[in-house]
Amino acid sequence: MLAVVVVLFVLASLQYREITAGLEDEIQRFGSLGLLISAFVVDSFGGPLGPEVPVVGGLLAGIAVPVVVAMTAAGSGAASLVVYTVGYLFGEYGALSLTTPARFDRWRTVFLRHRRITLTLGALTPVPYVTLCLLGGVFRVRLLEFVLFGVCARFLRIAGATYVALLFQEAL
Repeated sequence: MLAVVVVLFVLASLQYREITAGLEDEIQRFGSLGLLISAFVVDSFGGPLGPEVPVVGGLLAGIAVPVVVAMTAAGSGAASLVVYTVGYLFGEYGALSLTTPARFDRWRTVFLRHRRITLTLGALTPVPYVTLCLLGGVFRVRLLEFVLFGVCARFLRIAGATYVALLFQEAL
C-alpha cells in the first residue's frame, strides 16, 4: 500500500507541469465550477500540489478574488471532509491490517495528544495535509475539532496564498 502511494507521489511530481496546466485549463474552461473542482481534486489526493494551484489558476482566469477564495475554500473543505470520512470508515480495522495493535495504539495516543497543533500545521504548511485528514478520521478526532483546526486553518492558507498571488500578480 505504501509503495503505491510513493509511486503515485513520484509520478505526480514528474508530471507536475502537465497536471498544473490541466487544472488551470479546467478553470479557464469552466470558471468558478472548474475552480471548485480543481480545489477538490488537489486536496483529495496527496502530492506536490496545494491550494495555490487553483488560486493562481482562478486569478489568471480573471475570476473575482472573493470568488476565488470562496470556491477554493469550498472545494478544499469538501475534499478534507471526504478524506476524513474515508479515514473514519477505514478506521481501526483497516489501519490494523497495516500495522500491529501496539503500534496503532501508540500512534493514536500521540496523534490525539497533539491533534490540534498537528491538524493546524498540516493545513498551513506543505506537510501532507491529506494524510492528516485521513488520520483524523482513523483516530476518530471529533468532527468539530477537525473542522476548526483543519478546515478553518486550510481556509487561512488559501486566503494567504491568494494575498501573496495578488502581490505578485504582474509576475503571473
